[in-house]
Amino acid sequence: MKTITFSIILFFSFFIGFAQGKSTFSVVGNAINKESLTKGKRLDISKIKVENTSDKPIYLVWETVYNSFPKEWDCSMCQHGACQIGIPKGSVFNKLNADQQGFIAIHVIPAQKTGKGVVKFKIYDKANPEYSEILTFEVEVL
Repeated sequence: MKTITFSIILFFSFFIGFAQGKSTFSVVGNAINKESLTKGKRLDISKIKVENTSDKPIYLVWETVYNSFPKEWDCSMCQHGACQIGIPKGSVFNKLNADQQGFIAIHVIPAQKTGKGVVKFKIYDKANPEYSEILTFEVEVL
């Protein structure tokens, strides 16, 4: 009897752990965008899309986990539902319904400053923070 009880507990523990770690969204295409532009030009938009793969609405949270853009670059960032000046620390998408896509996008006006910069965003479902993706934007101004 103890063996059966232990087996049942083990099975449900595994099932619950698997269900919690299951992804509710996925990156559409590539999670890394590499952009190159010449001095004096601007990067109007670089966008990475994500899609709700669950059968219910989700709220995606994002956090800036790395930013090496030169301070002289004028940058802004848009998420599904809002745009902000600069590269903020984080926010939450508007609701994504089942099969709906959202995005994170950046805009860069480097003026006359050449160089390279990378910004990385960690993104996860507010109700399932155990699963996350890193979205990366690499920009080079020549």
